[in-house]
Amino acid sequence: METRDKKGQSRYNRQELLGEIGKKGQELLKEATIAVVGVGALGTTTANLLVRAGIGNILLIDRDIIELHNLQRQTVFTEKNVGQPKAEAAKGWLQEVNSETKIEAKLVDLNAETISILKEKKCDLILDCTDNMETRFLINDCAIKNNIPWIYCSAVGTKGRLLTILPDKTACLRCLFQMPKPGSLETCDTAGVMNTITTTMSAMQTTEAIKIITKQQPTKQLIAYDIWTQELQKIKVQKKKDCVCCSKKQFEFLEGKSATEAITLCGQGRIQIRGQKPNLAALKKRLEKSGKVKAMSYGIHFSGEETDFFLFADGRCLIRAQTKEEAKALYGKYVGN
Repeated sequence: METRDKKGQSRYNRQELLGEIGKKGQELLKEATIAVVGVGALGTTTANLLVRAGIGNILLIDRDIIELHNLQRQTVFTEKNVGQPKAEAAKGWLQEVNSETKIEAKLVDLNAETISILKEKKCDLILDCTDNMETRFLINDCAIKNNIPWIYCSAVGTKGRLLTILPDKTACLRCLFQMPKPGSLETCDTAGVMNTITTTMSAMQTTEAIKIITKQQPTKQLIAYDIWTQELQKIKVQKKKDCVCCSKKQFEFLEGKSATEAITLCGQGRIQIRGQKPNLAALKKRLEKSGKVKAMSYGIHFSGEETDFFLFADGRCLIRAQTKEEAKALYGKYVGN
């Protein structure tokens, strides 16, 4: 039963007054199921806005735990949450905000084997709040194959990007981007991030999500925004006739053909990640902000507070970690994928 105040007003009264939503739109939000993939800077703020807007069902997916430095930008966590799984901690906090929303937390590494959960839960919309391109291409494959709309969102440094993808109607992610070489893209752990850009991009993403759920036209251009300079660009994108995903219907990431492999090396306390060939020069420069980097004949050796690893020119990485999930998370943070 919907909560009302002493005057009998709905908790969503101010939202229902909007011509863009109204009571009919509010009912659509209540019936919707949205998956938030990644419960970090983008995911916590996006999930918070969705819960307050009255989304009926939310699926939170994240493999990571909360660290102290997360609190600078991950808006539903406090110091007492450090060391806890992000998805579970976020669920607890959000449930106190709105007990009417059904929230499910999944502490999993989203990969070719686990991504079927998005179809099983009958998600109406997938929101990308991740921090790496490999997972985004995986989501793209899943969304295009199963005809589920999704919203790509990213934020690094002071810049963010956003694109709404409607299967068979708009360009997909692979129409625009190729899988980057490890080290060629900045990450929050090597370039830093403003908490204002993550909050802003989450607000944009949530707005587009509400448009889709209430059956209205979302913004079709790629949005690029720099919060430091206050420059906003809306870039037209077009479907590629020869796109490997949305045109040829080849789902390489969904089939696990392009996935980053993780193998435990017995007795070494290291896990091998087999990724693509990195841009060693660019990566070395970025990693120097996060720890010690030594150039070797075979590649580079990085040593930081969380881990150390050997990255070879062929893309193979030997990283110190306890589990494959931790290794992949650390690899994503420092090398990028």
